[in-house]
Amino acid sequence: MAKTSQLGLKNPFFGRISADLIAAKNSLRDQLTGELEKAVPQALVLRRKKSFSPASGVNIVGVGIGEKVTNRKRTGEMCVKVLVAKKYPKGRIGRSDSIPSVIEGIPTDVEAVGYPRKFQIPNRRRHRPVPGGVSVGLDFNAVNYRFAGTLGVIVAGRENPQRLYALSNNHVLADENRVGIGAGVVQPGTLDQGTNADQVAGLTQYVPLKFDNRRNWMDAAVAEFDRIEDVSRTIFGIGTPQGAANPTLSLIVRKSGRTTGLTEGVVRAVRFDVFGIQYDQGLVRVDDTIVIEGISSSFSKPGDSGSAIVDPQGRVVGLLFAGSDVVTYAIPIGRILRRFKVKIAR
Repeated sequence: MAKTSQLGLKNPFFGRISADLIAAKNSLRDQLTGELEKAVPQALVLRRKKSFSPASGVNIVGVGIGEKVTNRKRTGEMCVKVLVAKKYPKGRIGRSDSIPSVIEGIPTDVEAVGYPRKFQIPNRRRHRPVPGGVSVGLDFNAVNYRFAGTLGVIVAGRENPQRLYALSNNHVLADENRVGIGAGVVQPGTLDQGTNADQVAGLTQYVPLKFDNRRNWMDAAVAEFDRIEDVSRTIFGIGTPQGAANPTLSLIVRKSGRTTGLTEGVVRAVRFDVFGIQYDQGLVRVDDTIVIEGISSSFSKPGDSGSAIVDPQGRVVGLLFAGSDVVTYAIPIGRILRRFKVKIAR
């Protein structure tokens, strides 16, 4: 059995957290709450300036229960853990702002961790110029709900390479056949705070989807960019693609997508006919696809639809369109490029 002391519980990783620890933590939290609420205007000003203050109302990040650390060494003793934006020497802190060394017989520990902030995957942000691998979707004139998919890769017309297009899925850029040619495409997608003012392209072509498990060869669409100068011929996190290639079994691949960012996987099956994919308008079948399994975690999640699949040489081999918790499905890129008479922009 772990040894206990008046000031805490030795080896906190075994045994339960005592009621005394919880009560002490709650007591200190409640003491600090009033100061935190009063200091909100000051806290907002300081954070915009990336400045700090020893005042508890702006410096406190949070209060919890954890292991006491002394001189950068873990002690094995449980304590009330106080995280602050910046740790100050005792002489720099006013008496009313200092954290007591003990609260209700339980030791405290103060650690500096910086200001907390919301994390946002960079693929979901607004990018100008616009690369592949980032959030994209239709504007509110086209659909009246918020959503986002992935702009897979920038492609160029074969006959006129100066015309650049965003390549993604039909269900991302054409809402499963439900919008008209010319519909506004925004980056980022409206689910990621994109608005009509963020329009970068207009829907140019899509291959209509067939439902009820009738055969499809692709889920794909292209949208021509409004301004060439707003386009980057790169894939975010991967770089400039080196043309196109055919997918092969056991090929190591990467993708950059709106939801999961940059991931790695391996092609586990080719010429795979997949049935019963749930779309808004019914079940979809797509023939001759590739199946990808993530190497260290899920290769993709909802919102990654439209991502370009890239081989170790930087060549695009597929376009992601669906998946499950275990595998991802993609369409070989050559078929799509031929259908739209485009090539990978470089």
